[in-house]
Amino acid sequence: MATMPLHIGIVGCSAEGAALCCHTICVEGAQRFGAAHAHPEVSMHTHSLADYVRCLDQGDWPGLGELMLSSADKLARAGATS
Repeated sequence: MATMPLHIGIVGCSAEGAALCCHTICVEGAQRFGAAHAHPEVSMHTHSLADYVRCLDQGDWPGLGELMLSSADKLARAGATS
């Protein structure tokens, strides 16, 4: 059995995309690690999609980046290592 990463963090922008990432990690974990239901610990953070859309509509790329960095920081503080 391969070693699992300690804790994966997902920076979610849309609910659909974040959910798909989480689902993929969990489903493929069993294949990769050779045990039924095996997957790494996963945490997710997302700001409201309205915040992202507002930045996109205004062409505010730095603002969009700040939202993503804010999520990454929260995930790191929650223990995400990957």
